[in-house]
Amino acid sequence: MASEASESFEALYAQLEEHARRLEQGNLPLEESLKLYEEGAALVDRLRALLEGAELKLQQIQQRLEADESTLMEIEEQYDADGDELPF
Repeated sequence: MASEASESFEALYAQLEEHARRLEQGNLPLEESLKLYEEGAALVDRLRALLEGAELKLQQIQQRLEADESTLMEIEEQYDADGDELPF
């Protein structure tokens, strides 16, 4: 089995779905139900952390894109002020 750090979101989500499916059947002994519930809660925590990491990456990309757009606009304004054509 893959280590916790290398498991994909999709693999973890599939595990969570399987836990939920088994719990919804309702025919498990109490101890096994509790174990599955605890494992499911841990899976939710790991999935949430992966989603938060993805959100942070998206925010960083968006910030870079906004900075690049701002720089390009400054360059365009500079060329417009000089009466030059943009080289691209």
